[in-house]
Amino acid sequence: MAATLRKEPHRWSARETAAAVVQGEVSAATVVDACLERIQRHDGELGAIVSLDAEGARSAAARADRALARGERAGPLHGVPMTLKDGHDIAGIRTTAGSELLDRVPDEDGTVAARLRAAGAILVGHSNVPPWLADYHSANTIFGRTANPWDLTRTPGGSSGGAAAALAARMVPLEVGSDLAGSAPCLVLWRVRHEND
Repeated sequence: MAATLRKEPHRWSARETAAAVVQGEVSAATVVDACLERIQRHDGELGAIVSLDAEGARSAAARADRALARGERAGPLHGVPMTLKDGHDIAGIRTTAGSELLDRVPDEDGTVAARLRAAGAILVGHSNVPPWLADYHSANTIFGRTANPWDLTRTPGGSSGGAAAALAARMVPLEVGSDLAGSAPCLVLWRVRHEND
C-alpha cells in the first residue's frame, strides 16, 4: 500500500483504489474529487465523459465514507469511482445509447449499474458511445466525437471509445465496456506510451 500512496490517486488501479479506501489510507471523497478534477482538466478535448453526475458522485462518496466509519463495507468496489458506457441505464442520469430515439432519463438502475453499486462502486456518469453502440468510432449527434488521448485526430475506437479514452487518460480507474472495433487496443497503446503521465 505504501507504493500506491506514493502515486497520485489518478494513477491507481481499481484494485489499489479499493484497498486504499477500505484500509482508511484515503477517503472515497478524496478519490472522487481527484477523478472529477482530472475529468475537468482533460475531457474538454477528449469528449469521453457524457452526462457527468459530479454532485451524485460526491454524495455517494460521502455515504461510502460514513459506511466505513461504521465498519460497513458494501463490496469489493467500495469507494471506487467509475464511469459506465452510455448504453447501461443509471437512475436519474441521461441515457442515450448514442441515439435520439433512446434518449431518456431512467427512473431506476439497469442490471449492470445496480450490481456495480451493490459492489460499492461510485458511478460518476456515462462515457460516450457511437449510435446504438455500433460503429468503429465513438461519435454521435447528441454528444459529438470522442478523441484518442494519444492523438486527438484519431479515434479511440468503438463501441466503448469513451470508456477507453476515459481509462487511458486516467480520468477513472474502472469502466465496463464491450468492444466492437478497436477501443481496447486504444487503451493499451495509450497506457504503454504514457505510463508516467
